[in-house]
Amino acid sequence: MRRYFKLYFLLAGAYVRSRLQYRLSFGLMCFGIVISEVCLLGLLAALLAKFRTVNGWTWAEVVFLYGLGNLAHSFMRILGSQLDDFDRYIIRGELDGVLIRPVPPLFYILASRIELIHVSRALTSVVIFVVAFHLSGIRWTLDVALFTLTTILSGTLIMFTLMLISATIALWTTKSGKLTDLLISATKEATAFPISIYPLAVRLLLTFVLPVAFVTYYPAQRLLQKGDFLGMPELFQFAAPVVALVMLCVSYLFWCSGLRRYHSTGS
Repeated sequence: MRRYFKLYFLLAGAYVRSRLQYRLSFGLMCFGIVISEVCLLGLLAALLAKFRTVNGWTWAEVVFLYGLGNLAHSFMRILGSQLDDFDRYIIRGELDGVLIRPVPPLFYILASRIELIHVSRALTSVVIFVVAFHLSGIRWTLDVALFTLTTILSGTLIMFTLMLISATIALWTTKSGKLTDLLISATKEATAFPISIYPLAVRLLLTFVLPVAFVTYYPAQRLLQKGDFLGMPELFQFAAPVVALVMLCVSYLFWCSGLRRYHSTGS
């Protein structure tokens, strides 16, 4: 295990150093991400200024959801950015080289690129989340802190597993980049609002098929003391870690199945 940690930081560090060779470009990209997040938050504020509440959720509570979901999304993008364009490994024949390396293929793919530009998104999300946390009147206790940390880690895993499943499809279809982009965008937007605003079919989809409701909505019931479970068991507010572990197992088995059926494109 220690060997893998050392190798991970060695590979990731090499990529980070290469990115920092172009510091101006790196800085501008980070600045652009911060501006985009601020603009989205401004749009959200403008909408809520007009309608006051969203299905009983105040501005501070919606921003709380936005910050919580964005934290999970940011950490997922930092750690799993290689899966954004995983299909290039197949199209260019690069996966063949990965498969003969003496380390697990998924480990090597994830370790070979850490996109630090998403750190700026994560830092912006932390500020938004902390402010919304305060405005929502949540008391900061050890219990709340541990629950919040567990929720963020679980949410990161859930979003990562969805990205992994989408990327793995390329092992059968050769290309899945557009699907991955669509899934990332859709799940990010879905976590920014309470799922109670959606029709029943969409709520069921976001709970049992693409379980991003466990990234923000159900844990928020515990933190915000809302009690709006939409007919679902109240235990769902504590279920994020379980859902994350189940999704991790499912996505990894799907990945292994895809590798067994992989055939080189001959590129």
